[in-house]
Amino acid sequence: LVVIKQTAFEEYSQLKLRGQAPKALRWQRLESRYHSHKKCVETLLDVLKANNVEYSCVNRVELDRQHLADVDLMIAVGGDGTVLSAAHFLDHGTIPLLGINSDPMSEEDK
Repeated sequence: LVVIKQTAFEEYSQLKLRGQAPKALRWQRLESRYHSHKKCVETLLDVLKANNVEYSCVNRVELDRQHLADVDLMIAVGGDGTVLSAAHFLDHGTIPLLGINSDPMSEEDK
C-alpha cells in the first residue's frame, strides 16, 4: 500500500479557486516542492511496476484501517507527518512501514 501526502500547493490551489487562499503565499516555491513530490511518487510507482509488485495508492487523509486488508508493506511518501499518520494505523509491527521523504530540504529552504 502506498500512502501519498497531499502537498500544500494542492491544498492552497483548491483554496485559490474558491478565492480563499492567503495572498502572501510563495507560489513558485510551493509549486516547485509539489513537482519534486510528484516526481518522487512517479519514480516509486515505476520501480514497483518494473518489479511486478502489486500495489494500491491512497491519499494520506483518506487512509483508513480498511485499506490494510491483505497488505504486506506500507510505503508512506511525503514527510514526517505522512509517516506518522501511516504508522498510526499499524498494529504491533505486523506490517512493515517504509517512509520516503519526497521533498528533502533544498538550499532555498535553509
